[in-house]
Amino acid sequence: MLTIPTANDSSVMQPVIDKQVIVSDHVVTMVFTDLVSSTAVKKYLKGNDITTRNRLYFDTILKPHRQRVEANLVAYGGRVVKTEGDAYFVVFANASQAAQWAVALQISHTCDPIDTPLGPLQVRIGMHTGSPLPDGDDFIGEEVDYAARVSSLAHGGQILLSEVTTDLIHDAGITDLTIIPRGNHYLKGIGKAPIFELLYLNKGQRQRKKPRSWKSRGLQLLASLTGVGVAMGVGLTGMLQPLELKAFDHFMQIRPQQESPDPRLLMITITGGDVQAQSSAQRQGLSLSNAKLAQLLEKLAQYQPRVIGLDLYRDFPVEPQYGDLANRLRQDKRLITVCKVGDTTDNPGIPPPPDIPPDSLPERVGFSDVMLDPDGVVRRHLLGLAPPDQSECQISNSLSLVMALRYLEEEGITAELTPNNDLQIGQVVFPTLKNNSGGYQNIDAGGYQMLLNYRATSSAETIARTYTLKEVLEENKLTPELVKDRMVFIGTVDKTFHDIHATPYNQSNRPETAGVFLQAQMTSQIISAVKDERPLLVWWSEWAEYLWIGAWSLVAGLVSWRFRSPLLLGLAVVGMLSVLYGCSFVIFIQGVWVPMIPSGIAIVVTSGMVSVYLAHPSLKYWI
Repeated sequence: MLTIPTANDSSVMQPVIDKQVIVSDHVVTMVFTDLVSSTAVKKYLKGNDITTRNRLYFDTILKPHRQRVEANLVAYGGRVVKTEGDAYFVVFANASQAAQWAVALQISHTCDPIDTPLGPLQVRIGMHTGSPLPDGDDFIGEEVDYAARVSSLAHGGQILLSEVTTDLIHDAGITDLTIIPRGNHYLKGIGKAPIFELLYLNKGQRQRKKPRSWKSRGLQLLASLTGVGVAMGVGLTGMLQPLELKAFDHFMQIRPQQESPDPRLLMITITGGDVQAQSSAQRQGLSLSNAKLAQLLEKLAQYQPRVIGLDLYRDFPVEPQYGDLANRLRQDKRLITVCKVGDTTDNPGIPPPPDIPPDSLPERVGFSDVMLDPDGVVRRHLLGLAPPDQSECQISNSLSLVMALRYLEEEGITAELTPNNDLQIGQVVFPTLKNNSGGYQNIDAGGYQMLLNYRATSSAETIARTYTLKEVLEENKLTPELVKDRMVFIGTVDKTFHDIHATPYNQSNRPETAGVFLQAQMTSQIISAVKDERPLLVWWSEWAEYLWIGAWSLVAGLVSWRFRSPLLLGLAVVGMLSVLYGCSFVIFIQGVWVPMIPSGIAIVVTSGMVSVYLAHPSLKYWI
């Protein structure tokens, strides 16, 4: 039985059959060995001249290889016929001993590889058995050519056999040697002939891997740190923010649409048809005339809503003939109106309705301003701000916050500021966006902002049951059950009034969303977080994000090191990016926005560095 040697065993290159060298004058097994890519190896060795590189090649590569070739050759019944450069021509008395010697040589190179600039040194071996013509100590003739041609077909690490040699090894009955056919091949000067491969380190036999050097581990770490550095460096410039925001929108669109419309809300919209159906003289350029507004509020009051949000600007006093409407604006604490904050004397904003008593403004009015990202999409929820002195709207809280607080007040739930100046409503603390939170980089984080976690429905407009003004006033579709104890939002959806915005839901085939639906989404977010424990969208600290990016870069370094094939490495990178995508999405639907694009860049950069290093192993002599 053939004993498989290991790297440090004393049995390496030790024969199973120990005989004196007997080479028949009639039949011998001729073996040719050669080193793979030896010319290229010399090119990448250190040294400024050919002589220095040749000396280094001989001392560190060829000499150790020769020692392994000749160490126990005689004991296996073989002898060196001649050498030519890196190649050996060896003959053996019988085929089985030649096979055992060849296996032992290949295993020694596998278990204890000789390092070269192109990776571990690889040897190819071919053999044939026949009766060559003696020429002194040498052999000549077609049989020698046959063995040489078989050897030329071998790749690094292979042992190829002629059909004659294969039959002799089979007849010897040596166990643990596996031979498989490799088809017919053309041998120059000989013709087509069947070729076989002798396998070693078969199933159940494990080679002892050479421990990875600290230098290799250091290069892995260097590649990973470089990937992290590039990702964070590019991220800090803000160049990745557009991609990260697109990823945010994508996750919003593909997450499971499992939430139902908020049952605490009711929407009443003013469509273009509703606008045109009113007298232009009564509307005076508004979307809703005083007459229609008085009629609408009177109908709603009969059904006892808890809060009414009037998302319409009314910066003029009510005419005397609409005294009931003026009284309702002054006295009905359920009615919340809006104003718009201005930032300059040329853009002073829009003041609150003058019929609202000044001492009631903080509880009866909210600003309608929304935060737009650089691409014009509303992803942030603005709860509060400090209006500039030149603004005609001196209101600090948003319509959504005023509506939510009024609704929760009926249930004894109040708001307060924590010692860190964070807003706390009931038991819920609302996180404040910073200028570098999540995928944002250097944004204007002024005021009190948070991420807007849109309700997971089919669109931003499906936040609640919706009726048009016509359906309410002319078709009488409202019932007490639809209105009682609910928050009612009233607003225009007609584009001519310019209160429309892009949301993460908006795609090429989906129109933009009216502001009244955004106000409803924001109010629903506050109420749902306090009463339903619905998760708010949060983000990690910068250090946690750096660790997240670093972890992916480290994984890329470890995985990429195992694949030397560009195809396999490419598939590995695609696999890692897919896993990153899946993990980021799962974390997102749990309520945490993690940086996906920088992590992907770290994976690509790290894998690229490792692939370059593996493709140009000479770098190991310079790094």
